[in-house]
This record gives sequence, C-alpha cells and structure tokens, in this order.
Amino acid sequence: MRAKVMAAAVICAGLIGVAGYTLHAPAAEEAGNVDFDISLNHVGISVPDFDASVKWYHDMFGFKLLRKMHQAENPDMDFGIIQRGNVRIELFQVVKGKPLPDYRSDPTADLYVHGVKHFAFQVKNIKKVLAELEAKGVKVSKPLTENPRTSFVFVNDNAGNAIELIEPKG
Repeated sequence: MRAKVMAAAVICAGLIGVAGYTLHAPAAEEAGNVDFDISLNHVGISVPDFDASVKWYHDMFGFKLLRKMHQAENPDMDFGIIQRGNVRIELFQVVKGKPLPDYRSDPTADLYVHGVKHFAFQVKNIKKVLAELEAKGVKVSKPLTENPRTSFVFVNDNAGNAIELIEPKG
C-alpha cells in the first residue's frame, strides 16, 4: 500500500504542475553555478480529513478547492489542490494514516527532528491578520515576535501542522 501511495503522490505532483501559477526564484544567470530556473509549485500536506482541511483553509485563509481527485488503482487515498492567488497546497488523506505527533505542532521543538518544519504565508498588517484568525479560533503555537527585519507568528492548522505568518519590515 505504501508503494501505491508514493506512486500516486508522484503522479499527482505531475498533475499539479500543468495547471496554475508558480512562485519564481531568480533566473539561472543570477543563481551562480546552475543552468536552470526553478519555481515553487506547491506544498503538500497529509491530513486526517480532506474535506475538513479544505473547509479550514477556506474559512481561515480564503483558499478555494480547485479539484479533488481519486485514483482507481489507489482507493486508500483522496487528494486534491486548494489555491488562493498563486499559492497552492496539495492535501492528502490516506486510509490508516498516522496522526501528527504532538511535538510537530511546536515549531521550536520540531527543529530537533530532520525534515520540513513549516511553510509561511507573507501577510500585510500581521497584527490585524492575527486578530482575525484568533477570533476564528486559530491556535497560536508561537506568539508574535518582532525584530528589526520582520514580524512573525506561528499558528497551527486543523491537523496541527505549523504555519508561519510573516510580515517583512521596510
């Protein structure tokens, strides 16, 4: 079953790349010793309840469901794409998936485990955004921090995944 899930993930990542926007990195000539361009296409998140996560990301951040997909050869997985502007998230729900360990919700503690830690949404007026999200019941996992270059805060989605909200200064 794991091999089927991994194969499905690779296939759907390919499906995502043909539709939507991308976030571009500097061109190859600006990147030094590489001869190709790159862009961020999407972030993938495994969740315990696909429909509940689609609703959460819509209610909290205004994402819209682009498409929900199933593969006949892998009935143990639902997946789909949500998007707001040029930001896309691929959500996966796998039968018998393991829950996110509690420590993964704490962005500081999770630094001691290798792997992806979080993703970040850049916002304007972070205090206003945070107040709106808190009024909607979003859990703050690391309070608002301000330094000379940025203001940032960490919140958790409905499955416990860490999301950073960041506002550059100047």
